[in-house]
Amino acid sequence: MVAKVFRQLLVVVLLCELLAGCSGPSVVISPSFNSSSPRTVGGAVSEQYFGMNVGFVDPGTPWPCIPFGTWRLWDANVTWKDLEPQRGVWDFSRLDVLVERAQEHKVEVILPLALTPRWASQRPNEASSYTPGAAAPPVNIDDWTDYVRTVAARYKGRVTNYEMWNEVNVAGTWTGTAAQIVSLQEAAYKTLKSVDPDAKLISANLTGSNGLPMLKQLLELGYANSADVIGYHFYVFADPPEEIATLFSQIASQMVEHGVAKPVWNTEAGWLAGSTFPSEDEAAAVAVRAMLVARSAGIERFVWYEWDNHCCVALFMTEADNTTPTRAALAYANLQKWLVGNKLGACGADGSGTWSCDLEFSDGRHGLILWNPKGSVMVDRKLDWTPDEVEDMYGGSVPAHEAHVRVGANPVMLCE
Repeated sequence: MVAKVFRQLLVVVLLCELLAGCSGPSVVISPSFNSSSPRTVGGAVSEQYFGMNVGFVDPGTPWPCIPFGTWRLWDANVTWKDLEPQRGVWDFSRLDVLVERAQEHKVEVILPLALTPRWASQRPNEASSYTPGAAAPPVNIDDWTDYVRTVAARYKGRVTNYEMWNEVNVAGTWTGTAAQIVSLQEAAYKTLKSVDPDAKLISANLTGSNGLPMLKQLLELGYANSADVIGYHFYVFADPPEEIATLFSQIASQMVEHGVAKPVWNTEAGWLAGSTFPSEDEAAAVAVRAMLVARSAGIERFVWYEWDNHCCVALFMTEADNTTPTRAALAYANLQKWLVGNKLGACGADGSGTWSCDLEFSDGRHGLILWNPKGSVMVDRKLDWTPDEVEDMYGGSVPAHEAHVRVGANPVMLCE
């Protein structure tokens, strides 16, 4: 579906970085863009599209100062091994607090169902990225269903989204087979629905392009039949953020081939340690471009990794104090002002590498988001509506009065 959309994209756009003193090679291009009927993808963007992994691993870490609508509880010490450290001995003290905070701040929770306690593991001494035995399947599937049933009953009506395991194509988190994870997912789905029919189960997720072969296995085993949502981790940190659209098109192609028509959620993505950004503005631009391209491609939720992680990521949302937002976080917050409640059109690049995404505001006004990751180029504005302002990715704006605008790597928006 995505490939078809991109083949149909009009070559467009006028973007402007609107920072004084822009330099670099430039060319004059004159794209035509008919924005009287924007090419929107799906309906209005919901606040739940903007998600965040927040672990609150440090005592006293305050609630994030930027808005988000979906909270995934990974790295939050609330997996199976944490909740039931011994058979029949439960500890919900931490998860109770986190769920209460979610309700207080009116965010939807995604609770991963994952990580086998040592007492239940088929291989209790096997190394994992967590505690010994955590990546192996349980010996007895009844222990698994009892865990799912107990959690679902306790949080019925408060936790609306559960997720089946984490990155099952990574040996550190899953050492069972594809068939075994499908069996566990089927059991979890049946148990969850029997307790809370309104709760959604997100499928066992995979990560990056390396997950595509296992995705094919899982689809052939019918794993989509026991899930309400297809989960995937759209990590493309070795490539530009625009490659998210390419990865999604590969996933969508496999889904179509197997007759699966279900929403796709990106429950984890970011830029991991090893990636480098020459400036905070360039890091912020990558975050904004990733979320724009993902939504345009058809991904219904994007859960950023991670608000309070400073060990394993390179694109930070907070400073070391886990409180002060970075410029990436400020741009993430401003992007919500651009998108939430409005309709984002298909994003695509023209021959100069300039990307554009058309936007239809809820009040009928038009917008056009533009950037060029290759460098700066000059473009003519040829629209059938008249822009009043050009806004940068942090919310600063100037009147749109020039005949030409300069396009750079930082997304900006022309709007009425």
